[in-house]
Amino acid sequence: MEEQLLNLLQKVRDDGDQAARAEMNELLRKHPEARTIMSRTLVDEQALVSCLRDESIVSILDAEVDLAASQPPMRPAMRLLDWRQQIAVALVAGAIVGLLGVGVVWAVNSPQSQARTLHVANGDFEAFSGSSEIGFPSHFGRWGGNPAEVVEDAEGNRMLRLLKTGNVNGDPSDLASNCSVFQLVDLSPLQRKWETTGPKTQVTLNLSARFCRKAAPTDAELPKLAGSCRIYLFNLNPEAIGEGWPGVIREDGVGFGKKLINLAPGEEPATITTSCLLSSEATVALIVVSASSGSRAAPIELGGYFVDDVQLTAIRQPALPVHFLE
Repeated sequence: MEEQLLNLLQKVRDDGDQAARAEMNELLRKHPEARTIMSRTLVDEQALVSCLRDESIVSILDAEVDLAASQPPMRPAMRLLDWRQQIAVALVAGAIVGLLGVGVVWAVNSPQSQARTLHVANGDFEAFSGSSEIGFPSHFGRWGGNPAEVVEDAEGNRMLRLLKTGNVNGDPSDLASNCSVFQLVDLSPLQRKWETTGPKTQVTLNLSARFCRKAAPTDAELPKLAGSCRIYLFNLNPEAIGEGWPGVIREDGVGFGKKLINLAPGEEPATITTSCLLSSEATVALIVVSASSGSRAAPIELGGYFVDDVQLTAIRQPALPVHFLE
């Protein structure tokens, strides 16, 4: 019977053979020996992980107690499992090949992940044209930071052009290597709606932005110019973040993500995305788009570096538990 089961399993895995699937189901339903063989076959951890990656819940019934007691002892060469583990692995095998019903095992569709777009004020930069605010923002829903401006291209699309590196707090003695534009996003509504403090919920924040670099007179001076999007999470008032920047990152940050891109002048625009886990403590997200020269220096004109389509998305992925029925 062992050879028969292995051949059937191979056909199901490799070819999706429905006739083999039906035959295997029948064997697993009717023959305790078949379930024991399948238990030994799948006991290897790597194989089990591979087979289970698309399954969510497996339940074991107490009715199988007598069945487990009647099984012959496992061969000494095999790793020993207690009766629940033997039955669980065997029944998981049944779930993999479509064994449902008959009071032995039930599988439930995996809970679906959910996506929610968080509001980024003027994330497409279509709401206005002209210079953005200079200095670190102190309120939600405003872009602010180093010198930048919203410009319109020949096709009528508006983008943010990053103009000059510098210290965002205006301190001339503290040199900087990048031109950064910031926005504060309120996370409290998301935390309340999704109840993210629950132990069975994991939420990831994804920040994406499209970068474009056009030819400019200063290109030869900026061979290492790179774009980036960053996200920082805090449990602070917006005003306190600006007042404590950048030391507040080390002292009060509860989450961080960063992604870089290197574009040559005239290269095709590209979108990058960075991610970070949403801590249950986080009430504020600070999103940042920037261009960096790669070295700290006096303010440098950047030329043709643009950002567009800034988006912030929350992805909720519930935990997938295994339940044993009493």
